[in-house]
Order: sequence, then C-alpha cells, then structure tokens
Amino acid sequence: MEYRIEWPAPMDEPDWAIQEMKGWIGDVTVVWDGGTRVFEIYDPVRLAQTVALEIEQIGRFTAKNLLVVPSVTRESIETAISAIADRGFRAY
Repeated sequence: MEYRIEWPAPMDEPDWAIQEMKGWIGDVTVVWDGGTRVFEIYDPVRLAQTVALEIEQIGRFTAKNLLVVPSVTRESIETAISAIADRGFRAY
C-alpha cells in the first residue's frame, strides 16, 4: 500500500537527535488512498513516564492513535508505519 508520512516540521539530523532524546513526537500524519491518521509516537520509557505523570496529575492517561517504537528515530517510525501499512491500516 502506498502512503506518505508528513512530519510535524522539517527535521534534519540534529532535530532527530533531539526527538530521540525526548522519546516522543506528536502529530505525525500518515496519508494513504482512502485515509489519514495522526499518530502520537513514544518510546517505552517516555510513555511510562508520561502515563505515570498524567495519572498523578489528572487521574487518567489517554492518547489517540498511540504508536510505541523502540526509539523515536526516523528509521524506527518508518519501519513501524510500513508494518501498519502492510495490514492496510486496519487493526494496528
């Protein structure tokens, strides 16, 4: 399935290094024939920290279209999205 990834902003290697350290990137849009999905992407450590903090502060955690990858790098994200595309963006 053909698709395109729209990053929230143009990013070069230093920008990706910062995102990897943060462990999070939001508003990654994937567009394919017949659909669009906007992902929030976390690494496992940052996700655990975010969940714990939000539960402590507001008593819940929610995220729409959450994608957890080993590391918030362009390569990890593209690999994960490719696997989701292979399933037709269903039941990911």
